[in-house]
Amino acid sequence: MPANDANSELPLVVGIDESTGSLDAARWAAAEAHRRNLPLRLVHAFAWPLMHVPAGMWRMGPEGGLRAHAEQLLADAAEAAQVTAPGVEITTAVRTDFALPMLEDESRNATWVVVGTREAGAVARAIVGSTTIQLVGRSHSPVVVVRGDLSPREEELVVVGVDGSQLGAAAIGLGVEEAARRGGRLLAVHVVRHGLSARSGAPDTSAGLRLLNGVLAGWREKHPDLPIEERVLSGHAAGSLVDLSQRAVLVVVGARGRGGFTGMLLGSVSQTLLQHAHSPVMVVSARCEGLPSTEP
Repeated sequence: MPANDANSELPLVVGIDESTGSLDAARWAAAEAHRRNLPLRLVHAFAWPLMHVPAGMWRMGPEGGLRAHAEQLLADAAEAAQVTAPGVEITTAVRTDFALPMLEDESRNATWVVVGTREAGAVARAIVGSTTIQLVGRSHSPVVVVRGDLSPREEELVVVGVDGSQLGAAAIGLGVEEAARRGGRLLAVHVVRHGLSARSGAPDTSAGLRLLNGVLAGWREKHPDLPIEERVLSGHAAGSLVDLSQRAVLVVVGARGRGGFTGMLLGSVSQTLLQHAHSPVMVVSARCEGLPSTEP
């Protein structure tokens, strides 16, 4: 995945719906847009015309009907974003489309696509989760799912999951960039599930440490003032990263697996994080374009 500065001025795109989670996403993305000096684009999928509902019906009702309601959702999100980051350039759009194809299309001209989570019952969360997972697999830019506790942390800690893959290397580049912009700290984590030492029963971390040392050496040279910590843990990668997300402002991972209609195969680690992390999660998939270089 070569470096590409073509997307350096592309907006952060936020999907807006009726949930309070989308307002959280708009606020979070506004702060990020301010930090990066990028525009913010808020979009809403207006699917009623595609479901063959007569225009007269979705234009009727209090306050101008469903179309007016969609425009009000965007206006409320824009106001929340402006309060969070005054001065950020904000545009809004009501698009006649379903949410998933709309966001996939928007991702072609986005630095990131940002979405929130819905606070609902288990069945609703599962449906929303499957849509988000499919979006991650189909998006042409990294996807950030804003979830968890968004209150200020003790430090600006960015956690990156490292697995030795090319997508994992891209995740490191994104994580380093975020930690450096925030003036924070990067924690690179590799999780060992197998390879226990036959003599002591302790996990064999030597290979993991070699992996981390290798992939981080160049980034340390490029960002000598950025604190970069490496850690090898034993257990399940997803559970370990969920635990670490309690202290993080962002968790970044690469998504191994397939997207599209097979989105539910998008890797158990990324799925678990998208459902259970205590902080926003950024996921980069194989379709992402214009990523920072995987090497410093």
